[in-house]
Amino acid sequence: MSYMFEVYYRSPADPDKEKSLTQRVAALGGRLDYREPSQSRANGSICLTFEFNRRDEAEAAASVLREQGEYVEGPVDYGD
Repeated sequence: MSYMFEVYYRSPADPDKEKSLTQRVAALGGRLDYREPSQSRANGSICLTFEFNRRDEAEAAASVLREQGEYVEGPVDYGD
């Protein structure tokens, strides 16, 4: 079983922000799994999905990002 959470931010796309988020999450045990561009979302936000092998790592990383002001949904079971 794997676990995931999603980080949302308002467009326009910000490659530096995405790179920074990806690096922070990698340092906490996760990896970028999917990027959903703003044009595919009704509210125009960009969604980054991060995957983890362990739930405790996903929960800890989500907490850290929330403390840093990011909007995070999850973590939830990602399935196999």
